[in-house]
Amino acid sequence: MQSVDSIRLVRSHLIDPVIFLHGFPERTGGISKGARRSLNLGYRWGDERASVEQNRRLLAAFAGFDYEKLAVTNHVHGTAVWRVGEDLPDPPEFDGLVSDRPGAVVGAFAADCIPLLFADPSARVCGAAHAGWRGTVAGVAARVIARMGELGSQPSAVRVALGPSIGPCCFEVGPEVVTAFRDRFGDLTGLVVSGPRKDHIDLRVASRTILEDAGVLPEHIDDTPPCTKCRPDRFFSYRRDGRDGGVHMGFIGLRPLDGDHR
Repeated sequence: MQSVDSIRLVRSHLIDPVIFLHGFPERTGGISKGARRSLNLGYRWGDERASVEQNRRLLAAFAGFDYEKLAVTNHVHGTAVWRVGEDLPDPPEFDGLVSDRPGAVVGAFAADCIPLLFADPSARVCGAAHAGWRGTVAGVAARVIARMGELGSQPSAVRVALGPSIGPCCFEVGPEVVTAFRDRFGDLTGLVVSGPRKDHIDLRVASRTILEDAGVLPEHIDDTPPCTKCRPDRFFSYRRDGRDGGVHMGFIGLRPLDGDHR
């Protein structure tokens, strides 16, 4: 983790910092107020647009990317994946993004859902995804791997980092959600965790299974992020704060090489 002027980023040791810039920002270092204090990076739940834009600019300056080259979309708990350079429909509803363009940065929003970052250092391709429980069951992570493949990536070369998100300690769900996971994953060890009132789901276990089934090597998956709900000092959490809270954004981009004009 690095921090400057109170902005803090969680970074993965699996993603090569020479080839990619990436990070999962914590909640500090911005200008938003109240329950969204302070680095709220999403407009969706009512923050002032100017504050969110300034927060994104602060993050870009800190992380070292061009704010004007940040690509984000609306997330709808689906599996559609957009590639940088393709036409964007209106509204731009995609839960995954991929890029092979140096300088472009893709972002995935989350506030308990899992933000995933993908990096293939051999093909120089990257991606980001938002995966709540519906997107996890539907396999949005596998769709990102597939779309990266269209750009020359091989699943066995892809590194994947799961960002701060709600952990099995806090992700209490109803029986219909347990059924959806059982129907998709069967009796996967560690998937369903008994809680004090209801069962809990471990989204990290499910995500690892989907990624490995898609061809990602087990040692290329960083799946031990901190729990957002447990740490109000560091993270926003929809389960804890509701729509009054803020939104995080995992981001990743390919650093330019001299003479690289893709």
